Amino acid sequence: MEHSHTSPQPAEFVAGLLAALTHIDNVGFHGIATNLTGASPKIDRNWAALIHNANIAVAVTAWPGELKPAAERFTAAAHELVAVLERRDITAVADPAKELHIAYHALSDAGWNHLAKSAGMTHTDAHQHGAGEGGHQAGVH
Repeated sequence: MEHSHTSPQPAEFVAGLLAALTHIDNVGFHGIATNLTGASPKIDRNWAALIHNANIAVAVTAWPGELKPAAERFTAAAHELVAVLERRDITAVADPAKELHIAYHALSDAGWNHLAKSAGMTHTDAHQHGAGEGGHQAGVH
């Protein structure tokens, strides 16, 4: 299928969005949130670093104006959850995990939709979420 570019953007701008979105889509926020909000939450020692790195990827990306609020919500939520995970505070992880999961979806969906529009694709042409969202592949949301 051929798509016309309706809104040309500099290649480095598009590359930055692609890198950030691909990175956050492969962290596994759904699985993290499912674990941390479940009946017997357990903190994986790798999650704080994974989320911190995703936070860096989002923070350094030049988001278009309409996506900046979603990016800011994501970075605030990521910062909050990382702090709780680093304290290993199992009693305080559920709400920050839920907020980051919601913020992640908002940013990822809006970002991919923005890129799809830039490529002249319709909303239904855009693929939502990547392999890192394990539960989504199995239909769990």
